[in-house]
Amino acid sequence: MHELSIAEELVRAIREELRSHPNARLKSALVRVGVLRLIEPATLERCFEAATWDTPLAGAQLHVEQVKASARCRKCDLEFTVEHHWFECSRCGDTGSELLRGDELQLVSLEIEREMASASTNG
Repeated sequence: MHELSIAEELVRAIREELRSHPNARLKSALVRVGVLRLIEPATLERCFEAATWDTPLAGAQLHVEQVKASARCRKCDLEFTVEHHWFECSRCGDTGSELLRGDELQLVSLEIEREMASASTNG
């Protein structure tokens, strides 16, 4: 299950980013994943939950946006959808295509909220 190692790397990257935002709490993160990565979104979300358990990121949601694969034929310049990992141009049948989308693995955005410093009163 490579989703767990991906979730752990996301946690590392998010914690690094949050260092520049002291007193902030992560509410959610958005990840863009290409279908050619063969990552199951629900599994990645569960692995993220497990990787953040008992950490300052616990309770944050991971949202996974899947990106369909597309390519451009190098011979006739047609842009086409890649189906079942098959890179054959539907117009000319050439298999020498350039991948345009579908292999992404990007941490796109973080939704954070500022935590108020707790004020203690004596009295």
